[in-house]
Amino acid sequence: VSPGTPGRDFTDTAVADTLIPIQLNNNFQRSYKIYGVQAAAVDFAVGEEALATATQEIRQGWMQSGLGCLVQEGTAATLDTAITDVKEDIIATRTEIVTGKGRANVVMCTPEFYGKVLLAGGAEFTPTMNDRIASTGNVGQWLGMTFVEANGLTGSITYYDSSGTLKTVDTSEVQYIMYYHEALSVINNFEVARIIDSERFAGSLAQVEMNTGYKVTNADLVFVRKVDAA
Repeated sequence: VSPGTPGRDFTDTAVADTLIPIQLNNNFQRSYKIYGVQAAAVDFAVGEEALATATQEIRQGWMQSGLGCLVQEGTAATLDTAITDVKEDIIATRTEIVTGKGRANVVMCTPEFYGKVLLAGGAEFTPTMNDRIASTGNVGQWLGMTFVEANGLTGSITYYDSSGTLKTVDTSEVQYIMYYHEALSVINNFEVARIIDSERFAGSLAQVEMNTGYKVTNADLVFVRKVDAA
């Protein structure tokens, strides 16, 4: 469209393609010993149980590091006072994101805040939602977003950022993280789960390992709602 001609204006819509560097520097490992005498003494598959436990522990650490990345690299919401109206607060944070020409479709909640969301969502008379919350205890979709109870969103979380720097993230004031799912890049380049014979003792090793990189690629699409303890 030439200058002065009615139609589309492309002056503000140019988007540059850029490479996003992410170091795959977060390594998660678990290894459990399975002694031969132990395996022979019980009727269930000790190796499978040990492998399942190791996998679960690895996943917990993997997910918690992702939460730490969101908190560290996201944008602090303007509100930092105590939350009195859950629905109003969520909409206010969403408005901040949308005003900045962004969008959000996921809300990661602490268990405490998730309980408040259950009460707020269940209090509204919307039969299908009321029945689902009452029967499952899950909020699921509400206000156009998916609500997730993140029990790892607590205490101090450590992870290596995309530049290779070790970060220690304090989540004690965080209530929830609202973001667009594509704004967090989580890349795995190695993942293994195995049971192998040990050369050091009579038995096996149940081993799980993952290698991952984390990065918030657009902080304008990740808002962290905290409550100032002061």
